[in-house]
Amino acid sequence: MLKSRMLLFGLVSMFITICTSGFARMSYGILMPFMKDSLSLTYKQAGMLGTSTALGYLGMVLFVGIMTAKWGSKRLIIIGTFFVAAGLMYLYVVNDFLTSLIGMVVLGVGTAFVYTPMINLLVGWFPQNRGVMIGFAISGMGLGTLISSMLVPHFTSWFADDGWRYLWLLFGILSIAMGIIGAKTLEDAPNSENQRDTGGVSIVQDVYFHKGVLLVGFMYGLLGFAYLIPQSFLFSYIMESGMNRHSAGQIMALGGLMSIVSGPLWGAISDKIGRKRALLINLFIAGISILIPIFLPVLSCFFISQFFWGLTFIGMLSLSQALSTEQIDESYAPIALGYVTIFFGVGQILGPGLGGIIIDRFGSIPAALWLCFGLIAAAFLLGTRLAKAEIREWQNVKEHSS
Repeated sequence: MLKSRMLLFGLVSMFITICTSGFARMSYGILMPFMKDSLSLTYKQAGMLGTSTALGYLGMVLFVGIMTAKWGSKRLIIIGTFFVAAGLMYLYVVNDFLTSLIGMVVLGVGTAFVYTPMINLLVGWFPQNRGVMIGFAISGMGLGTLISSMLVPHFTSWFADDGWRYLWLLFGILSIAMGIIGAKTLEDAPNSENQRDTGGVSIVQDVYFHKGVLLVGFMYGLLGFAYLIPQSFLFSYIMESGMNRHSAGQIMALGGLMSIVSGPLWGAISDKIGRKRALLINLFIAGISILIPIFLPVLSCFFISQFFWGLTFIGMLSLSQALSTEQIDESYAPIALGYVTIFFGVGQILGPGLGGIIIDRFGSIPAALWLCFGLIAAAFLLGTRLAKAEIREWQNVKEHSS
């Protein structure tokens, strides 16, 4: 029974994540060049659209963590999925920067209602398999990227300059369908009632100022800053390096394909060797993958880079999330995840916007990729300080999970 529930919840959560994080967040970097040309945007404005989604996300995510602890996860997941669907379909009709800005903010708010509650629901049901379950759910981000990469060349050929509009519309319709499926299949974990009885003072002392939670938060913020830079601008860099849109789509599709296995792979590895060790290995590979196209912007190296980036970037996010839930008592897990996601959201705000400014300033997309590499390196250095906290908290996790 438990294994069948793991499979069902894993699949449903993955498909909801495809819509709410894959289509609503990750697809923007692939659709951005076509939106930019169609709406006559600068790179700075294009970057600010990605930033606006992060602003909407950040504005809600702390409240969502507390709401999840009080009211349960399923209700917020469904609300958020329908909210995302509305934002996606709205983007079908935008005609300038300001109207696009509204739609992107809506996507961020909707994603916030889904992301933390989804992780909390899975951790509540499967505490001893949290690494692989979180990885399974978050792999939907990569699958959404893969689907977008495969569809963009066809939609831009079928509908010319309006191809990106029809893709947003299609993504919105699929999100409605997944919201209905989620409402009929997902259930709050049996221990969710205990998680809802939390005190404000205890939250501040036991979560917000907890050293382990803060360390994970700073790492997660750096990664939030870093990962949206290649997601937002690499597609454009590939085309500027002489590749056509079909080759660029294939390269991005490879990254999306590898990211499907990234979450479950690194989650399973971390369940065996520990989160800290798995995360450090992951970050080392990710950093190297970002450097490859900077020095060798040729077709084969873009493929190699995307292979390893896709294999790691979803894993680094899922490992950070799993670490945040292990630093404190299980009853505070959704609040801790919501809290560290604030750091992540701040990083997301800075990433695309600053990346676009750097590109406009230096006239070079690789300048933004260097920034991405530096942020990953900084996260790696912080990660080396996680050892003692992780060893200490692992025993607590085992006690609460038994």
